[in-house]
Amino acid sequence: MREGSTDSYRLEWLTSFLAVVDFGGFAAAAEHTYRSQPRISSHVADLERRLGAILFDRRERPVRLTEAGVAFLEHARRALADLDAGEASVQAVIGILRGRVALGCYPSAGAAFVPDLLHAFAEAYPQVSVTLREGTAAELLEDLQTGNADLAIRPALPSPRSAAILHHALWEEPIVAVVPVDHPIAGLEYVSLREVAENPIITIGDLRTDQDDPNEIVRSMMAAGVTPNVAFHTNAPQTLVALARKGLGVGLTNLLAASVCDIDGVSVVPIQESGSRRVVGVFWDSSHSMQPATRALIDVIAQLPVPEAVQHYQRRA
Repeated sequence: MREGSTDSYRLEWLTSFLAVVDFGGFAAAAEHTYRSQPRISSHVADLERRLGAILFDRRERPVRLTEAGVAFLEHARRALADLDAGEASVQAVIGILRGRVALGCYPSAGAAFVPDLLHAFAEAYPQVSVTLREGTAAELLEDLQTGNADLAIRPALPSPRSAAILHHALWEEPIVAVVPVDHPIAGLEYVSLREVAENPIITIGDLRTDQDDPNEIVRSMMAAGVTPNVAFHTNAPQTLVALARKGLGVGLTNLLAASVCDIDGVSVVPIQESGSRRVVGVFWDSSHSMQPATRALIDVIAQLPVPEAVQHYQRRA
């Protein structure tokens, strides 16, 4: 065996090293990996001898990585991730796809699109498990970059700041006004933002703090030169509808959010301005390696029909 060859590395050294990092100590690593603490300590000591460097400061509680440990950490994670990717690729070739995918979504897509998606995906790939994370559009971007989500179904706005974040567009839906059924706006085919702005506004996000990175509603208001009187803002669609039902203001939200709510007693009217639209897509971070299971989920997402409310809108438009 030549000096410096990777042949002398053992996989269990890396898994034990990462367990100590992830669980904060040798005892915790032993508990979570079902190994003895002496075995974990032996693996890390063997790895340190192979590298010729101390990886943990054992005087600290919990133990902390040394500079050498920090330098090695990324490579250890990448080595195990590449092995996982290799295994998944082989499974895909032989027709048995296994793995795990973390999917992020915003609430209205979670209610109107994701259940059908997960059902279809489970039927096509029963050996792949999918975990679900809900959040705002900005939170989902952060999840993609940190690796907490492999894919995210989210609005195109706010725009990703990283060029590594890519997406495939899925559908377009209007911004809508939600009003009581006896309101003058109710029953109109479309309503303008200026007409809406004559009333107190109930909306998603925060029109006062989203100026630097605006969502669709804020951007539409700014483009129309409208300064609304914001009575309430909420990211809970049913709360927005309930407030509008009581006549506390005109609700402004996306069509899908309104479609998953109880809309008895309210009327949902699309906003007239052409820019008052939400584009929704599936996003991923191209700087991270994509597993075959994640690619398979993208394919199913792209092939699935758009939510029924969006289909009806597209037929009307």
